[in-house]
Amino acid sequence: MKMDRHQTQLQLQQQANAWLEQQKTGLSKNQQHAFLTWLNTNPEHLAAYQQSQQVDQLLTQFSDSDITQLNISTTKRVSPLWAIAACVALFIISITSYQFWPQNDTSAHYSAQYQSARSEQFDVALPDGSQLSLDAQTHLTLAFDANQRVNNLIQGRALFDVASDPQRPFIVIADNTKITVLGTRFSVDKKQNSTRISVEHGRVKVQNKQHLIELVQGQQVLFNEQGMAVQNVNPHLVAAWRDGRLIFNNAPLDEVFAEFNRYHDTHFEFTDSTVSNMMLSGTFSATDLDNFLNLLPHVLPVEIKNTNNHIVISKI
Repeated sequence: MKMDRHQTQLQLQQQANAWLEQQKTGLSKNQQHAFLTWLNTNPEHLAAYQQSQQVDQLLTQFSDSDITQLNISTTKRVSPLWAIAACVALFIISITSYQFWPQNDTSAHYSAQYQSARSEQFDVALPDGSQLSLDAQTHLTLAFDANQRVNNLIQGRALFDVASDPQRPFIVIADNTKITVLGTRFSVDKKQNSTRISVEHGRVKVQNKQHLIELVQGQQVLFNEQGMAVQNVNPHLVAAWRDGRLIFNNAPLDEVFAEFNRYHDTHFEFTDSTVSNMMLSGTFSATDLDNFLNLLPHVLPVEIKNTNNHIVISKI
């Protein structure tokens, strides 16, 4: 039984090593999805991946000649993948191996890239204890080190449930906007021409070239071409999109349709700006576009034509 367990651990570590090497060369969308599925299937997968990252960091401190002193064949040049595997094997054999790393170092160095497809949402457990939730069509990169935990939201929307670590601030960057927290739960929604930060609980510091403000529970800030606007929101609705609910409060129609476009492969156009700037409030199902299209003419003076997923919205 012990041998079976040992063999299982070695196989799991080999899988983690392989994923680490693939990440260095870049993952396709399908590979990224497969990696996230593997990583979140079992806590042991995350632990194995973190261990591979730790050993990889350790290897950077040694030269090729140092690595060849390991108990592996020197008849040919050692690949990084097998070097990592060899180091991990040695650390498994050594009972005292974990004493070489401080307790907090399991999540000190971590880098990853997450990208969701249209209509796809998923959650990620980070090695520092934080939790991520990605909305559809979201692209996020992470780079954690011993001093800070940096997240770069390239596009889309994500909910951050941050584990407190006063020694390593948690930072989210969206274009020229920087959000800094120690421990809180908040959402960042980055669109083409705007960024919205909403706080479910806790406190965040938001900074860009023109402004430096603090948001507390139940507040949100919107940055767009017109400037900055701080509003009060129901904190229980900050993550409503995770339940498939789209909530609009005097939102222009072009923003409303852009939200639906995260979940539906459609193309929409407005006949003129007076239509795209019409304001809409309400709560709608993200998955039920047809019902929304049928309802909209009863709420606003518009006409909708839908031909093969090409939606034209005009004023009556």
